[in-house]
Amino acid sequence: MSGIGPRHNKETSKIAILLVLAVLAVLPPLLFIKSAPIFLQVLNLSSISVVAVAFEFGYAFSYFISATLGLAAVISMFLNPGFIVPCLTSAMFLNLIPQVPSYCNRLYGQYAVSKSLLFEKSRISFEEFSAELKSLQEEGASLQNQVHEILDLYEVTKKMSASLSMVDTLLIFKEAVNKVLRFDRARVILIGVSGEDAAGIATFEILNPSFGKAMAADIKSVASTRLDRMLAEIISAKKEIVYLKPPIDDAHPLKKYLDERKESFVAMPLLSEGIPIGIFTISGLEAEQLENLSILTKQLALEVKKINLYEKVQELAITDGLTGVYVRRHFLERLNEEMPRAGRHRLKLSVLMIDLDHFKECNDTYGHLVGDIVLKDIAKIMKEHIRQIDLLGRYGGEEFVIALPDTDKSSAASVADRIRQSVERYKFKAYDETISMTISVGIATYPEDGDDAAVLIDRADQALYKAKADGRNRVALPPLDEIS
Repeated sequence: MSGIGPRHNKETSKIAILLVLAVLAVLPPLLFIKSAPIFLQVLNLSSISVVAVAFEFGYAFSYFISATLGLAAVISMFLNPGFIVPCLTSAMFLNLIPQVPSYCNRLYGQYAVSKSLLFEKSRISFEEFSAELKSLQEEGASLQNQVHEILDLYEVTKKMSASLSMVDTLLIFKEAVNKVLRFDRARVILIGVSGEDAAGIATFEILNPSFGKAMAADIKSVASTRLDRMLAEIISAKKEIVYLKPPIDDAHPLKKYLDERKESFVAMPLLSEGIPIGIFTISGLEAEQLENLSILTKQLALEVKKINLYEKVQELAITDGLTGVYVRRHFLERLNEEMPRAGRHRLKLSVLMIDLDHFKECNDTYGHLVGDIVLKDIAKIMKEHIRQIDLLGRYGGEEFVIALPDTDKSSAASVADRIRQSVERYKFKAYDETISMTISVGIATYPEDGDDAAVLIDRADQALYKAKADGRNRVALPPLDEIS
């Protein structure tokens, strides 16, 4: 049985040599000493070397040394007849000595094995703990990232909620998307539903100056393309995300519009209560990024709906619900804005006061529902004959007013007469009735007829009364004796 085991190095070799020399050194005294006390003293010293050998080199080698010393003791017994008892006792004692370190080695071996097992269990537990700690750290980092993403989304939501402008909202949205992924350009297509057919009504292009070369503008309104209209039809019908990766199937309806693309194409619906109100399109998006982008587009859909509602309220506040033209209050506000501009630039500005001839008789004969249709159609005719910069408002029940910036009296009279002739030729169809209608128009021009909006409208109203007095269905200027 071996103990701790030999350690094969230079230090061990030195120890072995010293122990052998120690053993050899005690052999002569054991063999030739004549004094019993000295004999026992030498024996005690030799037992120390046996114990040392047992611990250092193992049980077998220590037995070899103890047997050698025992043999020396027996020989000494024959050489010294008076030492029989000490010699026999010494021989027996020397053979028992290796048992002690052997027993100690055995106990130590068991102890070492148990500690080794305990250490292995501790190591495994530590590794499991380390793995769990690493997992928790990764999970913590992931949760921290999620918290940052949620906070970023909250900030985006707060900023977008504070905006009532589509361009400003899209600028904030672009910054949020840019945090999620890098992109060159994207589009937001606002769609409306008419009956069962969806049509693109407005398209905004979102440019990303941080990607590639600098661009002139971040957000710009662009003309809707055939692709935009096709997407509006597809999204309105299916209300699902369109995600296409090259190569695109030849049978896909968008194939011919995306044929040159070498990257993925995504069209995400902007839904409001399940109804598509817009589409967000972007190229080069990976499938795993769809979820993050989906969260942003849902928020964008809410903001688009809010802006639409705000614009609708604004429109209702400044436009007449029946005819769609400005209400009297807003028309006067806009006219008061135009008058100083005309003065600064020394431009003419003409006002037309328009009244429907015998409209009360029309209402009395055919009813107010028919009269409403007549008012709507006349407003439509007037819109067709004026410019975008011109102002059209409903001044009273059947009275309309038009402001024509940068227009002198002669040009204003031409516009008024074209409107009058168009109304005269038009056949108003309401329910089962077909009606003819005429209008009378009065004209006043800044600055010759007045340098104030109220005065100018009053002068145009005087001209309208003159047209009525002269027989209706005509265009008139202010009375000559009233012109300053």
